[in-house]
Amino acid sequence: MGNPMVINYTLVAQVLSFLVLVWVVSKFAWTPLMNVMEKRRQGIEETLAQAAKERQQAEQIKREYQEEMKKARQEAQELISRASKVGEERAVEILAGAREEAEKLKVSALADIQRERDRAIADVKAQVADLSVAVAERLIHQKLDYVGQEQLIEQFIQEVGEM
Repeated sequence: MGNPMVINYTLVAQVLSFLVLVWVVSKFAWTPLMNVMEKRRQGIEETLAQAAKERQQAEQIKREYQEEMKKARQEAQELISRASKVGEERAVEILAGAREEAEKLKVSALADIQRERDRAIADVKAQVADLSVAVAERLIHQKLDYVGQEQLIEQFIQEVGEM
């Protein structure tokens, strides 16, 4: 067993070298390393914050787009509804105008028919009057018996038939 009080100088030299190394690293490398790490942490935070901000902007743009699309659809639907309504109103107006025009034509045609009928009746009355005068004139000029009257009427009917 050896001497318990023997100091191992290698171990002491290693501990002292380690402490000197820790002091040198902490004095010259630790602070710059921590500064680099802090800058990196801040850069990552800024990047994450920027990404969150851009995501919110993108969501806002998406909502605005959806609202605009909804509004555009509503406006298009309103335009279609108005156009349909105007078309239906115009169709009703056209049909009413056509009915009114047809009624005017019908009334005009009936009036023309009535005038023609009245004229035809007047013509027939005039012919009957002329024929009556002609028959009366012949009867006055001739004194006829029953057979003579029959012959005169037959002759008159033939003349009327030829007209």
